[in-house]
Amino acid sequence: MFKETIALVTGAASGIGLEIARQFVEEGATVVGVDWNEENLQATDESLGDRFIARLCDVRKADQIRDLCKYIGDEFGRLDVLVNNAGTGILQDPEEIGEMEFLFNYDILLKGPVLLVKDLAPMLRKSANPSVINMASVAARINAAKHVLYATAKAALERYTQHLTRDLPGIRFNCILPGVIETPLLNNYGEENVPAILELVAGRVPCGRAGKAEDIANCVLFLCSDKATYINGASIVIDGGLMQAGDFGL
Repeated sequence: MFKETIALVTGAASGIGLEIARQFVEEGATVVGVDWNEENLQATDESLGDRFIARLCDVRKADQIRDLCKYIGDEFGRLDVLVNNAGTGILQDPEEIGEMEFLFNYDILLKGPVLLVKDLAPMLRKSANPSVINMASVAARINAAKHVLYATAKAALERYTQHLTRDLPGIRFNCILPGVIETPLLNNYGEENVPAILELVAGRVPCGRAGKAEDIANCVLFLCSDKATYINGASIVIDGGLMQAGDFGL
C-alpha cells in the first residue's frame, strides 16, 4: 500500500511510534524513525530492517530538527508522511510546577511538532498525497489529577492541527486522541502501579480493555492512505469508549 512512500515518525523507538513505524515498513514504506533514546533506537533499527532509517533527534531542540529536515531533503527530496508522535510528560501538582517542568512538557508535545511542520512543509508539498498526523490525547478533553501541563499541551496540539488545515492547504492534517494505551508511557504513573491501572481500565472502558499500540497505528496508516484523501482536519478519539463511559478513575 505504501510502496515508494517516505515517512517520518517521531518517538519511533517504543510504544505507539514503534508500531506505526513497523506497520509502515511492512507495507513497503521507507521510514525515517526519530527518537532521543539511542539504545532503543538501535534495537529498533536492527529489528525493522533496511527500510527503517534511524536518526537520533531530540524534538525539543530546534537545531537538531533543522539537521533532520536537511537530511530528509538531501536524501529524498520530498516527504509523504509526517507523524508527530514523540511524547512524554511530567505529571505534577499545579502548585509545584516550575519553568523546567513547563518547558519539558510543551517543548516535546507542542514545540517539536510546530517546528517540524514549519521546516518540512516545503518537502510535504512535493508529495502526491502529503499527510501529517499529530498525536494528541483524550487528556486534552478530560480532567485527570496532575495532568495540567500534559493535558493543556495536548489540547494546544489538537487546536494547532485544526489551524494548519486552513493555513497550509494542499497538505492533509489530522489529529488522533488515544485513550489509555498499554505502552511504556504508563510508567509515568509508577511502574509498580501499571497492572492496577490496566485492571481498572478494563473494568471501566466499554471495550473491556486498555488500548494496544496497533489500535492507534491502524488508524494512522488508514489516514495516510489513498483511502482517506478527503479526511482533513479530523480529530479521531481512539479510547475504547472511555470518554463516553464518563467515570475515568485516573
